[in-house]
Amino acid sequence: MISNMLRFPLANFPFHAFDALEQGMNANFPYDVAQRLSRTEASYPPVNIGTTNNSVELSFFIAGLDTDSLDIVLEKNVLSVSGERKLPDVANDEPNKGTYYRQERFGGRFKRVITLPEDVDTEHAEANYQEGILQISIAKRAETQPRQISVAVQ
Repeated sequence: MISNMLRFPLANFPFHAFDALEQGMNANFPYDVAQRLSRTEASYPPVNIGTTNNSVELSFFIAGLDTDSLDIVLEKNVLSVSGERKLPDVANDEPNKGTYYRQERFGGRFKRVITLPEDVDTEHAEANYQEGILQISIAKRAETQPRQISVAVQ
């Protein structure tokens, strides 16, 4: 009885149909379908968001982007970063004409909208771009920052 179980251990495994579907999709499309479908405006560009006592710090990872296409808007406590990332057209690049057989790099227009803490000071924000990283620093309002209270000894 155990020998029958070991002979075809995964013969009726229910996910074989999904594997076959994925293989068929990969054979018919020049990119990873799951990756492409999951790449929405809400997930590009990737961002790290942190906070200090004095500011909110954001790092957007946008390597290969022309900064002239960037539009950064800060209204109340909502930050909007939008732009366009253009990809090289391999079919028109001379002298190596050709086509992609796999393309993983995102290209096109994007918009990322992030709600920030209520205590940001929209009048004191800075943006810098270096080595593919857009760094945005937004100060917190002074009245919301921690302050040191000294203790009087009697």
